[in-house]
Amino acid sequence: MQDTKSIPSSFFSEREPLINPPPTIWTKFNARYRFGKWILVGLGLTGIIAVMFITLGVLDIFSNNRYRNQVPLTSIGKTVYDGDSWGTATEGHFDMGGKGDGTYYDPGVGHTACGTLHTASDYVVALNEYDYGQHANPNNAPVCGACIMVTGPLGTQKATIQDKCPKVGCGRGSLDLSPAVFNKIGDPFYGRIAVSWTHC
Repeated sequence: MQDTKSIPSSFFSEREPLINPPPTIWTKFNARYRFGKWILVGLGLTGIIAVMFITLGVLDIFSNNRYRNQVPLTSIGKTVYDGDSWGTATEGHFDMGGKGDGTYYDPGVGHTACGTLHTASDYVVALNEYDYGQHANPNNAPVCGACIMVTGPLGTQKATIQDKCPKVGCGRGSLDLSPAVFNKIGDPFYGRIAVSWTHC
């Protein structure tokens, strides 16, 4: 019996493949560029994301209220209803009113423009920038804490102004409502409704 110790180690090495697969476009790309593998991975992920958005667009998901309103930023978007406002707000005096779009948001994400803290279950609203006004310290805006009656398709609810709504999607006369207020005056399914409001 032959002693295996006398057999060269190359005897036990892997045999060369009988067939070498021809190079593909992927192997050529990977060999040509230093970070070819990562470039291909990035292109693949970009393609997947593009296909996903195209599919969602074809299915009309982005314009479907039922799906769009699952995002907690429903105030984003163009205003739909005619907006207007009237009255004045000065220190110790508030007699404003208005009409426009009513949307909803979560006031519990941090301090409001008035410097207060609230939750989604509080009856508070964010007033549009035009009616809120420009102030060196927005906490001291005369509209902060003002009581208003907000009316929508399903009823009227008392609330206080505690925040400021950005210009985008929140034009003159518009309000961004806490879910507690919105649920009293409209159907969250629609996300954006026509509202009117006046001082208490």
